[in-house]
Amino acid sequence: MLAIQSAVARLGAVFALGALLAGCEAPLVLDGVLKMRQQPIHRMDRYQASARIDDKLVVVGNQGVVLRSSGNGGSWQRLELAGWPALIDVAACPDGRFVALAYDQKIYVSTDHGADWVEHPIETEETPQSVTCAPDDRIWVVGSYTSIWSSADSGATWHATTQDEDAIYTTVHFFDAHNGIITGEFGMALRTTDGGATWEALPPLPDEFYPQEAYWKDMQTGWIIGLGGSVLHTTDGGNSWAREETGTQVSLFGIEEVGGRLYIVGGEGTMLAYHDGRWQSFAHGKPIRLYLRGITALDGRRCLISGVGGALHIVDVGGA
Repeated sequence: MLAIQSAVARLGAVFALGALLAGCEAPLVLDGVLKMRQQPIHRMDRYQASARIDDKLVVVGNQGVVLRSSGNGGSWQRLELAGWPALIDVAACPDGRFVALAYDQKIYVSTDHGADWVEHPIETEETPQSVTCAPDDRIWVVGSYTSIWSSADSGATWHATTQDEDAIYTTVHFFDAHNGIITGEFGMALRTTDGGATWEALPPLPDEFYPQEAYWKDMQTGWIIGLGGSVLHTTDGGNSWAREETGTQVSLFGIEEVGGRLYIVGGEGTMLAYHDGRWQSFAHGKPIRLYLRGITALDGRRCLISGVGGALHIVDVGGA
């Protein structure tokens, strides 16, 4: 009898201890989760692109994440769009709209600096890759199967064309309402001089180059970046390209001009600066181990860089 009572007592003590531990620990864990959820930046965020209009910033990422700032990144507000769309790109339009592109054939348009977003589908089975706003405020999207979509009414209706080739367009840029350039898989490059009514094939990029992003200083001068630390440079509007050494083998994803100098971001937290015709490693001083995808100039000496793992930093390049 004593043995049974002792066993019961021990069992009761175990349950009591378990209840005590549960009572002590559970609120702490839940409080930590709640506190984390209330922060605008989460360590699991994967930011894909950023854009700026005046001092208004928008950063987009996977699972419908939108961060917005009205003070050039001084503070941030977080939104998570319904349905958690995989947002892969964002563009700023001259008329003040932000346009975010989702992998699942949708765009989201904001007319109030990122506070509210209106969803518009792109009626296609192809996969979009990149979005831009032309100087005439027309929205352009490019993607798989050499597809090109354009909309003059914020995505309510679309005009679609394709070159009927099994290749992916990855970058699109318009210099004005008439002149634009598209690049894509297998070194493809196209030019329009009539506002996208027709597209002329340019000479292919060397070695079937796969562009990740492009920066055009003007209609003649541009840079295209890609996998394996690759950078191509043209001074004749894309008729010929020269490869530039970067000193790195990581993939490169974002390129931007800040204070008259070009900067690139990419894998392993890499940041490069262009100086005297050469690419050099730039020490941003931030604790970034994984890839960076977005870079947006804030003013003549600062830029916003963003990427995986909740990486979101303002970098001062003024003394570079």
